[in-house]
Amino acid sequence: MVVVQESGAAPGMSGYVNITQHRGGKVTFTAEDAEDSAPSSAFVKSVKEIPYDLAVLQISKVLASPEAEAPVAAPAPVNITELLSKKYCKSFAGLLAANADAYSTINATKDNGLTLFCPVDSAVASFMPKYKNLTAKGRTAILLYHAVPDYYSLQLLTSNSGKVSTLATSNVAKKDYSFDVEKDGETAELDTKVNSASVTYTIKDDDPLAVYAISKFLQPKELYKIAKDIAPAPAPEAPKKKKTTKKKPSAAASPSDDDDDDDSAADSPDDSSSDDATADKDGAAPSAVAGWVTAAVAVALALALAA
Repeated sequence: MVVVQESGAAPGMSGYVNITQHRGGKVTFTAEDAEDSAPSSAFVKSVKEIPYDLAVLQISKVLASPEAEAPVAAPAPVNITELLSKKYCKSFAGLLAANADAYSTINATKDNGLTLFCPVDSAVASFMPKYKNLTAKGRTAILLYHAVPDYYSLQLLTSNSGKVSTLATSNVAKKDYSFDVEKDGETAELDTKVNSASVTYTIKDDDPLAVYAISKFLQPKELYKIAKDIAPAPAPEAPKKKKTTKKKPSAAASPSDDDDDDDSAADSPDDSSSDDATADKDGAAPSAVAGWVTAAVAVALALALAA
């Protein structure tokens, strides 16, 4: 049994539905122009019935028909420079537009999988003196260094940390223009060994193209010197104790003898004081004897007169 599409606009057998009744009462529906591998849809229940006029049936899934499907418009091509100019990276877009080799390479890759990192305008302004000193080949290489020939969502960037290769690698012979991607909190950090930059904004994240704004202009080690880690300043050393050496005393005189003499002089009275004390003692003895003699004479005289 077939049902023709009411409008009659379907070409050939399009719009016809095959209805099959199976054993056990099961009924299935299949679009006539559906592929052989397309699954059939099963009858669920009757929703509304008007005899000889209308029947509304519920089925288990949508019937697939290539002709019945509305045509899907092809996505509009992405203009890289226009996209960058609208979101944070107008200066970088200008550099790409001015470099035909870099622009054509990036533009040809974007539909097959591309992740582009664009430095914000302030980062480009800071880097411009160095950029102007590069050769034409070096400018092309450093612009392509910001493009990875694969699609990476921000989640993939933060979860799959490691080394990534860039479009500059495939365009410059015998050079490995790569950098490391590391997780930095909720975002990603790009480390070139010369400098590092953080992803600050997501401009576009729609497979096969992802575009991220970054905080600095990436500088590849193939064009610039690798930044060396600065060693921490050594801790100040504790002051060293000076060693005192005793000089060997000479035969004539020694400092130790002099020190002993000084100590002796400070602790004991000098020679003149000793001589004065001795003299006082010698003078005191005759005075005492004379006093006794005088007293004895006076007593004797007194006794004589009394007699």
